Amino acid sequence: MTQKPRRSSRAVQAREAARERNARFRELEDERLRIAEAAILIQDEIADFDEETERRVAKLREERNSQLIEKRQQLDALVVEMLDTEVPAQEASERLGMSVGQVRAAKKSFEQTVAALAESPADDATATASDPAAAPSADDAAASPVPSADETDVAPPAPQTAPAAESYDFPPPGGSPAVPAQEGSPENLQNATLPPGSAG
Repeated sequence: MTQKPRRSSRAVQAREAARERNARFRELEDERLRIAEAAILIQDEIADFDEETERRVAKLREERNSQLIEKRQQLDALVVEMLDTEVPAQEASERLGMSVGQVRAAKKSFEQTVAALAESPADDATATASDPAAAPSADDAAASPVPSADETDVAPPAPQTAPAAESYDFPPPGGSPAVPAQEGSPENLQNATLPPGSAG
C-alpha cells in the first residue's frame, strides 16, 4: 500500500521537472528568436549604410575630380605665365617649387587645353552643317505648293528689244555728213503743229 503513493509522488515530481525544463527551453527559444531578429535588422542597416556611403563617396569623387581639373588648369596657366617672362624651365621650376618635368608637363597640358578650345567652335559649325534637320524633309516638300497645269502653260513674257538706232549714212569723200533730223530740230519745227493759242 505504501508503494503507490511513492510512485504517484515521483510521477508528479517528474512532471514538474519536465515542465521546468520545457519552460527553460521556451525561454531559450525566445532568446534565440530575439538574437536572430536583431542580427537580421543590423545586416539590413549595414547594407543601407554601405549603399548610402558609396553614393556619397561617388559624389565626393566627382566633385574632387572636377575641382582638381580646374585647379590644375589654373596651375598650368601660372606655369606658362612664368615661362612667358623669358625665364628658363630650370629657374621656373625652382621659383614655383616644382620639378622641371612638372613644368614641362604643365606647359604641354596648357597648350593641349588651348588647342581643344580652339577646335570646339569648328566642330560645332561642322555638326550644324551636317545636321540632317537643316535639310527640308519629305513632309515639308509635300506641303509646298505645286504649280497647276494652267500656271505652267503660261508663256513667259517676250523679251523687250531695244529700239533700233537710226541709220547713219557716211558721206562720200569731200561731201558734208548727212545728220538725221533729231527731235526738236528746226526741220521738224516747220512741220510741227502748234497747239491752239500758242501762236503769236
